[in-house]
Amino acid sequence: MKNLLFLFFLLPIVGCIGPVKELERQIQDVYFDSGLDNTPEPLPEGFENKVSVYQSWLKEFDLLPGYAEIVFKEDSIFFITEDGVFTKLSQDTGDTLFSKKIDSKIKTGLFSGLDNYFFFTDERNFLTKIDENGNLIWSTKLPNSLNLKPFFYKNQIIFKYINNSIESFDITTGLSLWSYVRQNPPLSINVQSPISVVNDILYSGFPGGKVVIIEPESGSFLTELTLSRPKGVTEIDRTNDVAGDLGIVDSSLYASSYNGEITAFDRASGSKIWSRKISSYHGISTDNINLVVAHENDSIYNFDLKSGKTIWKNNDLSYRKISRPLIFNDYLLAIDYLGALHIINLIEGERVGVHKFGKDLQELLDFGETMSVQNSLNTSKMYKFEDFVYILLNHQKIIKIQVNE
Repeated sequence: MKNLLFLFFLLPIVGCIGPVKELERQIQDVYFDSGLDNTPEPLPEGFENKVSVYQSWLKEFDLLPGYAEIVFKEDSIFFITEDGVFTKLSQDTGDTLFSKKIDSKIKTGLFSGLDNYFFFTDERNFLTKIDENGNLIWSTKLPNSLNLKPFFYKNQIIFKYINNSIESFDITTGLSLWSYVRQNPPLSINVQSPISVVNDILYSGFPGGKVVIIEPESGSFLTELTLSRPKGVTEIDRTNDVAGDLGIVDSSLYASSYNGEITAFDRASGSKIWSRKISSYHGISTDNINLVVAHENDSIYNFDLKSGKTIWKNNDLSYRKISRPLIFNDYLLAIDYLGALHIINLIEGERVGVHKFGKDLQELLDFGETMSVQNSLNTSKMYKFEDFVYILLNHQKIIKIQVNE
């Protein structure tokens, strides 16, 4: 637990134990008075790239800070801007093929399953379904806010709300099908674990170091797995939420927790296969061969899937507030807070490329913006589609790139 207060918010949950002032004091002591120097190193000068990045196109839009998603359909890209412009781009050129103003202030989206329908939520917490021309199909009021994209399962769209309850809706009618609610610990982080469904079983991580298993047809609770148990005296010390994406490879389930562990479970029996003491909020990145985890301080590990042994560790990106790493072919890609793309060789763990989309760190430090570098949230996301990588850079730019040796 180091300098993460502004990287994600610590949320007092309903029923929080202890006065708010005491929690504020604990936060101040742990996060601001630690005396640690968490300033990242400047991007390397004269660094020789061993791989090249070809930028096909770059388009600027004002998407949703932190909660934007882009959707790929055949040869097109769809998204919705913060002020409600539903937009379709050509994947090939990035040109706008279609746009329509939706009369809503958008909060999260865009989401889509296998068909040509799209979903978003607005500032009034209405979930809305539209067709590919932006025409309204239905709209329904949600009981809570969300900051995760949903999971599409058969005829269902399944949401996980910001209070960690889960609700499923019928895609055709918008009617609620089932919900799952559990009690939260007194304090939780605002980085949740998305929903995964594999072989008709739903998995999702929760605060308190738990992974819950649900039957998605009915919403019936099946069991839960314990990743790690709370430790320490203060509520902050005891925070150990399962955060970020789970990894599911064959018969194994991999999960990470903030202030906790990386753990491998046998999916059939629920027994632990191995665990490592590493704190992460990014979750698991895997291609069924590599198991990559970014530590809370942004150093990156590659673990052996079966044993949990460290294959390599890379510290080049420490404290650079990286996005969730993306495995692409033989490389690992990560965007830092300043908009630089870092490329790491998956075999050896060596950084083999840096491509700058933003300012150098030293430029920011010269202008006295140290706190903004250390405390701001990196909202960049990466998507791989066919032979290309698409970058949603801090909700303001969509970039299509190729990575070549």
